[in-house]
Amino acid sequence: MPRNIEIKARIDSNLNDLIERVRPFADGPPRQLTQSDTFFNCPTGGRLKLRVEQDSPAQLIYYERNDTASLSTPKLSTYSIAPIMYRKTCFQWGFYDPQMAGSIDGTDLIPHDRAIIRAYKSKYKPPNNFSSTLFIGHIPPSCTEDDLKQIFPTATHIDLIRDIVTRESKGYAFLTGQIDRKKEYKFNGHLLLIEDVASKKLSGWKPRRCGGGLGGKKESGQLRFGGSQRSFKQPYYLNENIKQRWKYLEKQCDKKQ
Repeated sequence: MPRNIEIKARIDSNLNDLIERVRPFADGPPRQLTQSDTFFNCPTGGRLKLRVEQDSPAQLIYYERNDTASLSTPKLSTYSIAPIMYRKTCFQWGFYDPQMAGSIDGTDLIPHDRAIIRAYKSKYKPPNNFSSTLFIGHIPPSCTEDDLKQIFPTATHIDLIRDIVTRESKGYAFLTGQIDRKKEYKFNGHLLLIEDVASKKLSGWKPRRCGGGLGGKKESGQLRFGGSQRSFKQPYYLNENIKQRWKYLEKQCDKKQ
C-alpha cells in the first residue's frame, strides 16, 4: 500500500493569522473545504472510513497507522483508497454532460427532451476575461446591487445580471471574492442560492440558453440535475452500460484538462 505522512495543526487563534504564516510556503491561494468522515469497525486491526468532501467524489479509505507515536513527530500511515462512483453534483464529477444533467439520478442513456439534443449540438465558449468566482441565484426582483453588497460585505465585485432592454433583474448575479460558504445568505427572509461558476469549474458546460444549465422548474419542462439545488438522487441500480458511460465521460474530461 502507498505510504503517507500527515502533518496537522490545531487552530486555537485567528485562522487568518495562520494563513498568513503559511502563505510563503503555498503553491496557490488558500482553500477552505468541508470534510465529513464516517468510521467503521474493521476486524483486521486497521481502520476504514467513508470520506465526503465539498465538491469532490466520496472515497472509502482503509489505512493502518501507529497512534502511539509522539504528538510532536509526524505519523506514518499506509493506506488504500477506493473512489465511490455515485456523486451528488456535477461539481463533484468535474464535468457537465447534458444527458446526465437531464436525468434525476444521472443514469439516462437516451435524451428525453429536444433541449438535451440541442445542448449537444450547440457550441459554447466561456469568456476569457471572466473573473467571478461564485454564482448567486434565486435573487428576488426587488433586490439591488446595493442590497447584495450589504449581504456579501467581503465581496470585491458583484454583477447583478439585468435584461438588456427592460433593465429588470434576471434573478441571478456573479460575485468576485471570498465568502463563508457554510453560512446561509438571505434577502428579506428569502434564501439565496450560492454555487461555483459552472463555466469555470465544469468541463463541457452548456448554459440554459443552449439547452443545458442546472436547476429550473418542473413546469418549464427543462429540469436539470447535478447542482446544489437539485442534486442527483442515488441510483437504485447501476448496470454495466451506465458505469462504462460514466468512465468514458471522466476520461473525456481528463483529456480536455
